[in-house]
Amino acid sequence: MNNVYIICAVTLLLIFVLYYLDRYNKINKISKSTETPEQATQESVPAGECCGKHAVCEKQKLAEARLRSAQYFDDEELDRFAGRSSDDYTDQEVEEFRYVMYTMGQDEVREWMECLQARNIELPDELKEECYSMMNEIDR
Repeated sequence: MNNVYIICAVTLLLIFVLYYLDRYNKINKISKSTETPEQATQESVPAGECCGKHAVCEKQKLAEARLRSAQYFDDEELDRFAGRSSDDYTDQEVEEFRYVMYTMGQDEVREWMECLQARNIELPDELKEECYSMMNEIDR
């Protein structure tokens, strides 16, 4: 008779453990399925590091800048270029952008580019590579 009680107790204990494990796995599956792709990317790339595709990372950071408010770098005169295409500048206008870019600190170029995007000002095509190379020199 004691053996029957022991078998029943062990069976109930196994059922309870299986139920608990099944419920725990379902909860984990639900929490993982509600994870956003952004959270998954943040987990896969350590904080403060680039994914290894620098040009892509820089362009992504600049695209996110449109969400932030504009900060000025003593370049209010460039506001008149808002809405113009990046290939629609004269040589004199390109020189205005170049002057502003080279009068600021090299560590401010990224913020300046973000500021221009937030203000809907496209950087002239002639200066894009110069800006990206300045930003990459800072990262090294």
